[in-house]
Amino acid sequence: MIGAICRLALATIVLAALGAAAQPLTVTAEGFDARIGAQPGPVIVDGRLQWLYELHLSNFVGRTLTVREVRVYVDQKRQPAWTLRGDELQRRLVTIGADETVALAGIAPGRRAVIYLDFLSGDAAALSRTLRHEVDYLDGDETRTLSLPPVPVAVPATLRLGPPLRGGPWVAVHSPDWPRGHRRVVIATGGRARIPGRFAIDWVKTDAQGKTSRGDADRVADTLGYGDEVLAVDEAVVALVRDDMPEPELVSARRKHALTDAAGNFVSLRLSDGRYAVYEHLKPGSIRVRAGDHVRRGQVIAALGFTGDSTGPHLHFHVADAAEPAAGEGLPFALSGWRELGRYGDIGALGRTPWPAQRATRLRRNEWPGWNVVVEFDE
Repeated sequence: MIGAICRLALATIVLAALGAAAQPLTVTAEGFDARIGAQPGPVIVDGRLQWLYELHLSNFVGRTLTVREVRVYVDQKRQPAWTLRGDELQRRLVTIGADETVALAGIAPGRRAVIYLDFLSGDAAALSRTLRHEVDYLDGDETRTLSLPPVPVAVPATLRLGPPLRGGPWVAVHSPDWPRGHRRVVIATGGRARIPGRFAIDWVKTDAQGKTSRGDADRVADTLGYGDEVLAVDEAVVALVRDDMPEPELVSARRKHALTDAAGNFVSLRLSDGRYAVYEHLKPGSIRVRAGDHVRRGQVIAALGFTGDSTGPHLHFHVADAAEPAAGEGLPFALSGWRELGRYGDIGALGRTPWPAQRATRLRRNEWPGWNVVVEFDE
């Protein structure tokens, strides 16, 4: 009798436990789980510190929360270095899995949004140590403010890299605002989401008239820059190489590839500071190095091509913390020197009209090329 009672009590406990486990998990929270993606680290553009990083907001309550304003503070300063609101906030807030930004920056229960932060702060000599963030958001009729703890700033890279190509003019094609540009392409591999191309640049060759082809614009071989020598940016060890992807003869024959093939033929160099320089879309059969080789600054390692996911022949170049093109977190870098010839305000004009030239050529040293500048390398 006692044994039967014990068995009944045990069964009741087990059933209760199973019933509890079947219930949905309830999280009591006031609002967002807020996180900074990769550790912020600046690049130098036009003599000033340029910041590019992300704020992730996950909604842990059972109602939509609407972001109204984001403020970024440098060190202990009381005035924000940058305030993001209105249309500017709308353009930079993207909900994961949504095709477009959500109206009024509303984030539904259980959804995560990424806010792409990019702003200038001070001159290059005034490097910050921490960044602080405040987020104003609407919860029903009540406006709340979320204050995040200070985030330490990454130590700037000491290496000043040489040019990845010779001469020019080359257009440094990139922008933080393009929805499907490098800056906003989040890749989840190995159980973690990363942005390999956070600081990536697509190098496209042009002539003085802004043309990108010497003949038939659809023929890959007629593209300016096609087959140009690609150079090692510093003393390094070759970490990874791929040179087995074919290349179409026509730009219009390009096709979409799987993530593992998107970089096309590539070379990854392990730099002396532990970072990796990644070169993508290389010409088939042009790669002159193998994994384990030591290369010197300025050494020819491959040729510019049109393999993988590419809208036209160009060199994709970025620096990251991993050798695999899609598996690293994009890191800031600086190039040792180039001449800035001008800039495309509308990159859609590239290939059709000359770039807006500057009155005088500007020599740039130890900086990251800004959005869509036209450069000539001097090494």
